[in-house]
Amino acid sequence: MSKKKIDGFKQAIEMLQGLDLAAQQTVLADIARRDPEMAIKLKQNMVTFDDLQYLTTSMMKRLLQDIELDDLGLALRGANKIVTDHLLNMFSTNMRRDIEDILKGKPKALNDVLEAQTKIMEVVIRLRDKGEIILSKDKSERLV
Repeated sequence: MSKKKIDGFKQAIEMLQGLDLAAQQTVLADIARRDPEMAIKLKQNMVTFDDLQYLTTSMMKRLLQDIELDDLGLALRGANKIVTDHLLNMFSTNMRRDIEDILKGKPKALNDVLEAQTKIMEVVIRLRDKGEIILSKDKSERLV
């Protein structure tokens, strides 16, 4: 009987990514209190909403096939300016205006924003795992 070796670090990342964003932050904060270095390593290896700044225009087009524009607009309310600007610059004038309307709309609950980010990240992770998009801080990694 052969034993399959389990990569605990990889499993931990997969489990964290299966949680919604609020739960991820809670678990990472708890880990940071016990083992700050491990928390940093986990954060560096997780795919986060901020990683959307590494999408190319073609990858964004692929992502838009599987997400709602309303969810993207709502999710961007909780994003940093770098991510928001990067994504908005990819869109046509009309699409950009639609997203900006959502951004400037009535205030929404933080839970709604986090839920929209979670929905988008579930799609992003699925597409990444299928090799349809790459989220790499290293610009040398490209789709061919």
